[in-house]
Amino acid sequence: MNIHEFQAKEILRKYGVPVLEGAVAATPEEAADVARRLGGTVVVKAQIHAGGRGKGGGVKVVRSPEEAAEFARTILGKPLVTHQTGPEGRIVRQVLVERGCDIARELYLGVIVDRGSGRVALIGSQEGGVEIEEVAARSPEAIHREELDPLVGLAGYQGRRVSCAPSTSAMHRSPRSTRSW
Repeated sequence: MNIHEFQAKEILRKYGVPVLEGAVAATPEEAADVARRLGGTVVVKAQIHAGGRGKGGGVKVVRSPEEAAEFARTILGKPLVTHQTGPEGRIVRQVLVERGCDIARELYLGVIVDRGSGRVALIGSQEGGVEIEEVAARSPEAIHREELDPLVGLAGYQGRRVSCAPSTSAMHRSPRSTRSW
């Protein structure tokens, strides 16, 4: 299933997870309106089904509604090329404009379907803010992986294992956690 970041945040919000305030815009004028409503510093993010949007030039911190509109104008309707899109890129049809914040710490949490086992796996790392593939290549011990039993779902102990600090990861990893995925 492919969902955009704004859709994922709507789901999280529905279940009480705190997420930054923001809205989707399909035109530069809409991006400026959202930025004006939010006030202050905002982040404008291309909404495509691919990772690496920031490195591909699809995410920008702006300080005014005019800057939000200008950045949206430069990416809307154009292809954004990332390491996951291939050279043709994906057309940006909408942007998420969201309130800026001071980031104290970035974490990574993902849910994937393991093609080898056919099961869902939860992957977490305290090295967020970077591509998880880079973390896997540089520090595979920093990634925690838990394969989920479809009849049981996520067990409490698995959530605790995934959230372990890197220094304790060796004793809390599942046997398959060092696999290449």
